[in-house]
Amino acid sequence: LSDLIGQEPIVRVLKNSIDQDKLAHAYVFSGPRGVGKTSTARILAKSLNCVDGPTHEPCGKCDSCNSIADLSSVDVIEIDGASNNSVDNIRDLRERVKYAPSSSKFKVYIIDEAHMLSTAAFNALLKTLEEPPPHVIFVLATTEAKKIPLTVLSRCQHLPFRRVSTLAIKSRLARIVEAEGIKAEDGSLALIARAADGSIRDSLTILDQVSSFSSKITENDIKDMLDISDFQSLSAVAEAIIEGRREKILGSVAGLMEMGSDLRTFTKELINYFRDLLVVSLVSDNTELLDVSAEEYTILKQQAAQVSEEHLTLVLSELVRAEADVKSSFSPRVSLEMSLLRLSYLSTFRHVNEAILAVTSAGPSSEYDIPYEKSVSPALSEASEEPALPEETALSEKTEKTEEPEEDKPALMPKKPASMTFTGPSLLAALVEKIGKGDAPLGSKLTKAKAEFRDGVLSLTFNSSDAEICAKPFKDGPTVIEEAASSICDSPVKLEIHIKQPSQSTSRHEIKEKAMNDPLVKEAMDLFDGRIVDIRKTEE
Repeated sequence: LSDLIGQEPIVRVLKNSIDQDKLAHAYVFSGPRGVGKTSTARILAKSLNCVDGPTHEPCGKCDSCNSIADLSSVDVIEIDGASNNSVDNIRDLRERVKYAPSSSKFKVYIIDEAHMLSTAAFNALLKTLEEPPPHVIFVLATTEAKKIPLTVLSRCQHLPFRRVSTLAIKSRLARIVEAEGIKAEDGSLALIARAADGSIRDSLTILDQVSSFSSKITENDIKDMLDISDFQSLSAVAEAIIEGRREKILGSVAGLMEMGSDLRTFTKELINYFRDLLVVSLVSDNTELLDVSAEEYTILKQQAAQVSEEHLTLVLSELVRAEADVKSSFSPRVSLEMSLLRLSYLSTFRHVNEAILAVTSAGPSSEYDIPYEKSVSPALSEASEEPALPEETALSEKTEKTEEPEEDKPALMPKKPASMTFTGPSLLAALVEKIGKGDAPLGSKLTKAKAEFRDGVLSLTFNSSDAEICAKPFKDGPTVIEEAASSICDSPVKLEIHIKQPSQSTSRHEIKEKAMNDPLVKEAMDLFDGRIVDIRKTEE
């Protein structure tokens, strides 16, 4: 039992059961294929029937141990559940279990692929499992425990086997090649272990196959024979996707085609690689969720530091779709190339926090580049005392403030700390809150303005489409706004109100049409299944 790989909990249960003489009359060994279920059942039979037994360390030399190893023991019966699944087979078994062992202490029945038994066969076996003879032990091995009826499971001790880690398989292969005198590169054993996908039996089959390929097993031999990619190749493709190096992506796919590699297999390997990257990014110090070596973990950690978790999540989602596309496409190469190229464009996207920080640090801007189709409203011209200017129309000049006599001056408000400064947007927000309490319509109109505050001058600029609406309230409003702004800033504030003239050269419809035809915009909409809600021209 100590030779079992990666099944420590099961080994501990069986050892304690043997040492304490608390053996169950029936066991269910479930788990993936090739992890040692049937082998464990044979070892258990040896442990019970060894001349030194019951013991968890059978000698392996006595007649009982040798006959079990040779599959010639009359007291250890292996039954294939797939081909002996009828009720008649189970009835025959029920008749045979009544007889005592011929030369051993226990009669052990190992039913492989037990989930293949018919419902009638399970029902026939149920009575025997309820009241088995003391000299009989059943072991039901299955890859699908859910298909075994609950009435049967409840009468057995269920021991679930798990996949064996890549590192454990590699370690066992290293001991085997050393004992057999086979020369093999360390990297080639890692590739065999990864290709086995948690199955010890598959790893031994692959090792036996490649050992006859050449006198020394190399990584290239494994890649050529099994059509798999090594860790370095996957890392290079992942780096090209993250950094947006599209030429390298196309070159990698071309290389796969030249070697005749299965593109779907490569896509699956790439999915597993990015999954490991995401795990490293989320839980950087927990290696239990990963099945990689220390060297590979270091590379993953370096790559994960270059990209956000959101980016990796989007990449994984697209790769899962790409795997299905490659499988069903008439041109798998084009499907894979397009998917990887779409992912490469994610490198040009910025995180929303970075965009907000960039806008905040840039400060307010007085330039308005959004074109409008409407012209200045005549109502605004009538409300203005000054003739319209080519670019900006002054609605009112600064209002001179008359100083009150010293004795009539109200008590000054406590000054704000010297470090308190206002930008245009922050002062406008304070004005909206202060004025809106007493004059809600005026406060509402202020929200339509773009504010710039510099050297004690507050400039409010309105789009031409808002000019007609805002003209009347602002006819008598400047004095109120200046007083409120001066009160907030604790210093005199001059007010200037402007109207932004529309651009006649380019219509908003043309801008939208241009944006819709932009390749990057199209790519983003396809990738995120999005739609255009609003269009704003960036600052130049």
